[in-house]
Amino acid sequence: MADQAKPSLYDLPQSPPNWDAVGKFYISFCASWTFLLLLGVVFLIINRKNPVLKIRGIGLSLTAILFLHVYWILAQITYPIGLCLPVILAYDIQYFFMGIWFPLGVALFHASNTRFLHVAKLQKQYTQSPNLPRKKGCNGADTSWLCRLRNLDYSTRILIYIGIGIIIQILLTVGMWLMCLKYHPTFGIPGTELAGDTIAEQLIELSRGWEWWPSALWQAIWTWIIAPVMIWKAWGIRDTLGWRFQTIGCCLSNLHATPLWLISMYVPAFEPVNQYFAPSEWIHLSVMMFEVFTVFVPCWLVVRHYRLRKWAADSNAKWGAVSQTTLRASGSLEWKSASAVEKGLTIDFLDKELGERLFTMSALDHVLIENPGPLQEFSALRDFSGENVAFLTSVASWKSLFPGGANEDQIRDAFTRALVIYTSFISPRDAEFPINLSSKDLKSLEDIFEKPARIVCGEARVDPATPFAADRVHGNQGEMDHSDAWIELGEVAGRIQYVGEISSDFDATVFDRAQAHIKYLVLTNTWPKFVTEIQQQRRSGETQRSGGTGNSSSSLASRISNLIRSVL
Repeated sequence: MADQAKPSLYDLPQSPPNWDAVGKFYISFCASWTFLLLLGVVFLIINRKNPVLKIRGIGLSLTAILFLHVYWILAQITYPIGLCLPVILAYDIQYFFMGIWFPLGVALFHASNTRFLHVAKLQKQYTQSPNLPRKKGCNGADTSWLCRLRNLDYSTRILIYIGIGIIIQILLTVGMWLMCLKYHPTFGIPGTELAGDTIAEQLIELSRGWEWWPSALWQAIWTWIIAPVMIWKAWGIRDTLGWRFQTIGCCLSNLHATPLWLISMYVPAFEPVNQYFAPSEWIHLSVMMFEVFTVFVPCWLVVRHYRLRKWAADSNAKWGAVSQTTLRASGSLEWKSASAVEKGLTIDFLDKELGERLFTMSALDHVLIENPGPLQEFSALRDFSGENVAFLTSVASWKSLFPGGANEDQIRDAFTRALVIYTSFISPRDAEFPINLSSKDLKSLEDIFEKPARIVCGEARVDPATPFAADRVHGNQGEMDHSDAWIELGEVAGRIQYVGEISSDFDATVFDRAQAHIKYLVLTNTWPKFVTEIQQQRRSGETQRSGGTGNSSSSLASRISNLIRSVL
C-alpha cells in the first residue's frame, strides 16, 4: 500500500505555460538575441569574401554557432514552457542535447578556432622564401591510410577527428540511456531507477547521475585542457585581423561553464537560483560569449576594414600623382638603430613632409622594388596575407627574366616558371592560400594554365602544398610507380621544361591584371597597417630612448597602454 501511495514522477500531469514576468523576459530576450544573431550571420555570409573573413573560413565557425544556438534557445524556453511537456520527455531531450548535440557544437567551434593556429603556422613559410611555401607530405595514392589522412586538407582532417569522437560520444550517450531505468521503467539495469520518496527528490535524481558524466568530461577536456593550450599557443601571435583576440576571448569565456554547472546541480545553496536560472544556463552564458566573439566582433572588424580601405583609396587618389622622387632614402645613424623590422627600409616613415603620401601606390611600389622583405614578413606574420606580397615579388622576378624575341626553348622555360606561379598562388586546386581574384580574371588564367597544371600535377589533388608528384616508369610493361618522393616544381623549374601545348594567349603580360588587382588589395589592406605599425615602433623606440627625462607616471601609463594594445 505504501508503494502504491508513493508519488511517481511518471504520473505527474503536464502544467500550463508559465507566463509570469520571468517567463516573458526569457521569451522576449530569446527572440531579440536570435534576431540580432541571424542578422550578424547573414552579414558575415554576404561579406564572406572580405579578407578578414575569407582567411577564417567562416563556414565551420558559423555551423558550430548555429548548433550551439539551437541548444541555447532550448534552455531559454525551459522556464516558460518546459513543464508543458511530460517530465520524462523533457529530461530525455535535455539529456540527448547535453550528451550529443552540445559536445558536437563545442567540438566544431574549437575546431574552427584551431584554424587560427594552423593558418599562422603555414603563413610563416612565406617569410622563409619568397617563392613556394613548402610542407612535408607523402604520396597518398598508393600508401597507407595514415599517410592519406595526413595529406588531407586541414579542415577535412579535423572533421574526421571530430566525427570519430562524436561517434564514441553517441555510443556512450545512447548506451547509458538504455541502461538507466529512470528514463524508461520497463527496461534497464536494476538499481538505476528513481528512488526518491517525493516528486522533488525524483526531479533532483533525474538531473543527476553517472549518465551525465561523459558530457561533463567532454566539456572539461575542451574548456580546461584544449582551451588553455590554445591560449598558450596563440598568445605570442600578434595579428591585425582580431583573430587572436577572438580566439582567446572564446577560450576564456568558457572556463566558468562546467564548474558552475556542476556546483549549481550539487550544492543545495543554489536551489533558490535554480528555480529561475537553470544549471545549464551557466553553460549558455559561454555560448552567448561565443556568439559575441564569433559573429559580432567579426562584423565590427569587417566594417573597420571597409573604412580602412576607403581611407587608403582616398589617400592614394589624392596623392597618387606625386612623383616617387619625393620619397627619400634614409641612411642616418639613427635609422641604423631602429628595430629589426625596419632595417633596410628605403623610406623614412617618420618624415612629416611625406604625410599621406606614404599611403600611395608610389610608396608601395618603391618598397616592393627596393626591399620587400619587411613588408613580406609583416604580411605573413601579422596580416596572414603573405601570399599576396609573395605573388607580387614572384611575378616581378618572372617578368624581369622574360626573354624578348625568344626562341621556343626560352618560351617554354618562361611558361614552366609561370606555371609555378599559377600553382603556387592562383590555382584553387593547388595553392595553399589562393590569391583573391575575380572570377573573370581567374577564368582567363585557368584557360591558359589549368590544363598544363593538371598534366603536371595530376587530376587528383593529394596535398595542396606539395601537388607535384614524380611518376616513374619501371619494368618493361610501362607501369607507373607512384613513389613516396614528391617533386617541388619550383625547385626544378630551371632544369626541366613543360613540353606540352602552350596557349597562344601566353605572353609577358599574362599576369598583369592579377598583379594590378593584388597590388591594389595590398595597398588598401596590408600597406596602411604596415606603415602605421612601423611608425608606432619608431615612435615607441624614440620614447624609450628619451624615457630617462620623463616621469614615472607617464612611463607607467605607457606600459599599461602597451599591455592593452598587445592583448587587443
